[in-house]
Amino acid sequence: MKQKIRRLSALASALLLTLSLAACTGKKNEEPDEGSQDVAGWVNPIRDPRPGSDYQPQVPSVGEALEQAHAQNSDVVAWLQVPGTELSEAVVQTTDNKFYYRRDVTKNYSFSGSLWMDYESTVGDGSTSALSQNVIIYGHNLGNPQGVKDDPNGVKFAQLFKFDDLEFAKNHPYIYLTTGEETHIYEIFTVFYSEDVLSPVPYHYASFTPQKYEKLIADVRERSQFDYNVNVGPQDKIISLSTCSYKYGTYSQNPHQRFVVMGKLVTKGEDFYETADVHQNPDPKEPDFSK
Repeated sequence: MKQKIRRLSALASALLLTLSLAACTGKKNEEPDEGSQDVAGWVNPIRDPRPGSDYQPQVPSVGEALEQAHAQNSDVVAWLQVPGTELSEAVVQTTDNKFYYRRDVTKNYSFSGSLWMDYESTVGDGSTSALSQNVIIYGHNLGNPQGVKDDPNGVKFAQLFKFDDLEFAKNHPYIYLTTGEETHIYEIFTVFYSEDVLSPVPYHYASFTPQKYEKLIADVRERSQFDYNVNVGPQDKIISLSTCSYKYGTYSQNPHQRFVVMGKLVTKGEDFYETADVHQNPDPKEPDFSK
């Protein structure tokens, strides 16, 4: 009898661990139906285009750090920098999104885990053309108290919650991703709270059909805490930084909450700006946890 109880207890523990792993990545096999949501097209719905600018961001050099990290672990594929936060560290990737959930970049146990790129995203040789349409990077938000409240001063992707402040968002318009010899600059165009699997189109896929991509961009703009004056077109590539949230209840009450920061890749010939043209969204679309 005692042996049976122990076996059931072990199975329950394994199930809980599996559910918690899936909850952090938000990666699920099923995809919600696209529905019949209308989209406004690829025109920036916010304001008139910004005037030209001669501003050039000063990106700290991390090439040597990336090279050293990769020498220690061949799973290191990039280096992420988010100005204004403590985020400047290696990004790992493997075929299993759960592998680095409780491992650091040297594959040793770490409760806070690593920053890991979705197994479907690609960086290839590090060139712009080799980047997947959507580069998705996950990281933990442990909370303070743990699993109870978002803390922008916490470790890893807890730092992303600084973007829930309008002044911070205004003064920090870019994300830097270094891959090989090249640093890619992404301009932030939405920060939002959501359920783990968006409808009509989930954000945690590396590529989309043109129709789904258009619906995704329209949806995440509607969800954004702020209205960013940033054009995103059908040929643009994006980055999605995703973490758990506790805004709508503790982890035990609702493990399906997410906070996401997205940026679009700035390409040759586009202007840079010292600050974002951003305003409060008076009515962001709320997450739907009923599904």
